[in-house]
Amino acid sequence: MSYINKHLARTLEQQHKRSVRGLFLKIEELNNACTLLRKRLEPHIELSSYKNYIDYVNQFVSHTSILNLKFVTNTQNLEVAVLHTLLLTTILENENYQSFEYENRLLQGYLQEIFSLNDHAKSLFVNHQEKMLHYIHEQTP
Repeated sequence: MSYINKHLARTLEQQHKRSVRGLFLKIEELNNACTLLRKRLEPHIELSSYKNYIDYVNQFVSHTSILNLKFVTNTQNLEVAVLHTLLLTTILENENYQSFEYENRLLQGYLQEIFSLNDHAKSLFVNHQEKMLHYIHEQTP
């Protein structure tokens, strides 16, 4: 009986590890997709006009910036993915919507995927959206 319990516990632990690893890989995939989307937008926008937004997001990205994600701790971080989509949402809201209709559809898909990963992701997005607006208001002379 003891062997069965140990085997069951080991099997459940392995399943959990695979599930968690899969979650982190999905977050990394979404961050990479957001990076590609941002690079697709960069030639058509003036990125310097979003300096305050980028500065806000960079507060939560360790040892690098959102424009140059390098470390696994950032690319597999749900908060960084949420902030990445928040930055892209802000950029697309401020640009000519019709020019970036395809990119906006991509972003909406990424947002839905992020929100489906975790119950906390949507509230994290809304919370950061409010904090970002407050931060931008403070930075504007």
